[in-house]
Amino acid sequence: MPSYHASISIAAPVEPVWRVLAAVVAWPEWLPTVTSVQPLDGNALKVGFRYVVRQPKLRPATWVVTELEPLRFVWQARSPGLLMIAEHTVEEKSAGTSQVTLRFSFNGLLGVPVGKLFRSITESYLAQEAASLKSKVEGSVIQ
Repeated sequence: MPSYHASISIAAPVEPVWRVLAAVVAWPEWLPTVTSVQPLDGNALKVGFRYVVRQPKLRPATWVVTELEPLRFVWQARSPGLLMIAEHTVEEKSAGTSQVTLRFSFNGLLGVPVGKLFRSITESYLAQEAASLKSKVEGSVIQ
C-alpha cells in the first residue's frame, strides 16, 4: 500500500516539539495544510478520541487516535474501501535537537489507487507540515 513520509531535524528538545505536535486542535493556528480541527470527544490526545480535520483541497475526515505513547501518536480515518493512517513521532537526535518523522499510508481496497492519485498532495502536505512545525517550535524556543 502507498506510504509516504517526511523527516526533519528541529533545534529544540523533544518536550517543546511534542507539546506543539500533540496540541492537534491548535494546528490551524500555525499549519497551512489544516484549516480546522474539531474535537468530538475532548481537546487532549487520548486513544479513541475523534477529531474532524478539514484541509485545503481535501474532504473533511474524522480521525480517531489509535495509538498514543510518549512522543508518538497514530490516528486513522476511514471511508468506504479506504483506511488512512498517519503516524507522528518525535525522537531525541542529540542534546537539544529533535528528529520528527511524519508518516502517512493508504490502505484497504482503494488504498493503491487513492494513494497514487493523492501522492503529490500527500508528499507536499507532509513536507509543509514538517517545515511548519520546525518554524513554529524554533521560533518559540529560547535558545
